[in-house]
Amino acid sequence: MPEPASHLFICFSSKDEAVAREVVEFLEANDLKCWISLRDVAPGQNYQEAIVQAIEAAQGIVFLFSEHSSRSGEIKKELSIGGSINVPVFPVRLAPIAPSGALRYELAIRQWIDIFPHRNYALGKLAETIKFAINAPALAEARPAARTRSSPAKPRAQPREPIVASGSKEFEAIRALLARHIGPIAKVFIEKAATEAKTPAEFGERLAAHVSTPTERNAFLQAVRAQLAAKS
Repeated sequence: MPEPASHLFICFSSKDEAVAREVVEFLEANDLKCWISLRDVAPGQNYQEAIVQAIEAAQGIVFLFSEHSSRSGEIKKELSIGGSINVPVFPVRLAPIAPSGALRYELAIRQWIDIFPHRNYALGKLAETIKFAINAPALAEARPAARTRSSPAKPRAQPREPIVASGSKEFEAIRALLARHIGPIAKVFIEKAATEAKTPAEFGERLAAHVSTPTERNAFLQAVRAQLAAKS
């Protein structure tokens, strides 16, 4: 059984290090344990694996949204990993800029907190919001379930069969192919695409989007199609 989530993952650009340290100091002074890469990746530890493990063990992600982080491909990957396992995101806007591209999609349904113009108030609001979100599930479980006679429970939708099963021969082959381009994070993206994609073609296109050059992308797609064809 995995260990329960125990920290907040700080998602930030290295160019915003000073603000990130300040946020961590404030949250930890308010009894909210944080995980931040510049402090918590052990010497000799694989950096990408440490990031993935920290996100998987997180109670939430504090995303420091700035001009620098909005242009970072690594930031988008971290948010995507968190989204794939439903880790709540708490965006903190460091400057008056609007999200664009992939971040616009990620932040479309989230209310961010502006760290300006009143810094201490904003950080206090952040800590309060996080504590409420973390404690809300426990409060909901403590309440007795109320069900009216006129409103019977709706049947649950059956989960869709993944395009490839995690741990299967095809899954591992595709993971190895994608890992050549993006490293250990490949496993997370494949699991997400396998459950969300409606067709094998969409599955391949989702993964190919993480391959940088057109030539390598086409070769990757052909290899994925070959693996899926062997499966069927």
